[in-house]
Amino acid sequence: MRRNNLILVCLFLSGLALPLRAENQFNSFAIKQAGTLLSNPPLFIYEFQRNMESTNPLPPGKKFGVNTHLLGGIVIIPLPDITSAFNVAGKVRLHPEGKLAPGLPQLDLVGGYWDSLLTTLIEQKGATADDTETKITRAKLGGSYTGVVLTSSLEPRVRLFWGYKLSMLNMEIGLNRPETILGNKVSSFKSELTEHTVSAGIEHTYGPDKRWILEGGYGVKNNLLTAKVSWYRKYLELGLNIYPESVFIMQPQINLHFNF
Repeated sequence: MRRNNLILVCLFLSGLALPLRAENQFNSFAIKQAGTLLSNPPLFIYEFQRNMESTNPLPPGKKFGVNTHLLGGIVIIPLPDITSAFNVAGKVRLHPEGKLAPGLPQLDLVGGYWDSLLTTLIEQKGATADDTETKITRAKLGGSYTGVVLTSSLEPRVRLFWGYKLSMLNMEIGLNRPETILGNKVSSFKSELTEHTVSAGIEHTYGPDKRWILEGGYGVKNNLLTAKVSWYRKYLELGLNIYPESVFIMQPQINLHFNF
């Protein structure tokens, strides 16, 4: 059963993360978190979407940019995740800092979209209700986000920014025959998640095309806290996301971006 396999995976990862003397306590924690995961799958998958969402400002002098999420992960080493199958995001500068009036912040519009192409690998469209095993005949998984970012300079190399982001995620699964899940007969599953996030951060530029960014956010609808530290080069971003309420608290990422 896929549900049992998922629990075993969580237990395996938990065993790698802690010393042996804490194995029993952590296994109990992993079982509890696996139950939370199964009770609300979109909320768990949204963690991967948060890894690909980019809500920091465009560099000074840049008018627009595009970026893509290459690798994320639930362990210390970044690995491909469901959003890296296909995703694209962009940023557009609507107003440069101080153009209309002294002290007026830079205004950027940000947004992105992803669609997991991996769902086709688990679909078995030819399955019928007469098959001896339960199979997935339809699977769709994807999401999007839009937001605005305001940025003001403290000094030539340090900027503060604030933002708002609306995130949406859609998940749909169809089975060839009803299956008992948590005491209920289920033949199809469709779920959506919406989150409104407010964020703030600081950016420090220490060389040509070199930036450190520290950012924090709060999802007001699902009570989700987020912290992120990123190291930016001209085309590459290395980041570490921290999700205190997550099954996997620390999640690294590697993103690629182009700013013009």
